[in-house]
Amino acid sequence: MAALTFPATPSIGDVYPADPGTSGVTQYRWDGTKWNAVLPTVSLGTANQDAYNQYQWPTADGTLGEQLTTDGAGNLSWAASAGPSFVLVELLESFDGVRTLFTMVSPGTTNPYTPLPAGNILVFLGGVPQIPNAAYAISGSTISFTEPPIAGSVFYAISTIVV
Repeated sequence: MAALTFPATPSIGDVYPADPGTSGVTQYRWDGTKWNAVLPTVSLGTANQDAYNQYQWPTADGTLGEQLTTDGAGNLSWAASAGPSFVLVELLESFDGVRTLFTMVSPGTTNPYTPLPAGNILVFLGGVPQIPNAAYAISGSTISFTEPPIAGSVFYAISTIVV
């Protein structure tokens, strides 16, 4: 094992080596009295090393499925992973074989539902998936079919909301 030769006149906060570049190579930080080991779990290279050291990193690994998150002030912690939440969408009006414009609503309500973005929805008629822009278009909470759906057809749609 090769001996480490630390800089002779370090300043407080200096790190050595500046860019370890290899997983498992220990980096050290000068505290004014001695060199202290910095956990070798992340290395961002010389240009970004200061950014890495400016954050308050968690002292332990997160659990399965967690993600690293920030409070906006440089404090990092582990939190549950954000993911989509599925929403069923209903129509306010029934199919009569004539009309083509319908109001999308939240299930069991008369509250208009607007998918954001407009393409964030899967539409089914009679259990058959419909092709966006060919079979229907969305504008706000209004869905416009290119042809009137058959009276009594079953409609359902699924949209997602990121939580």
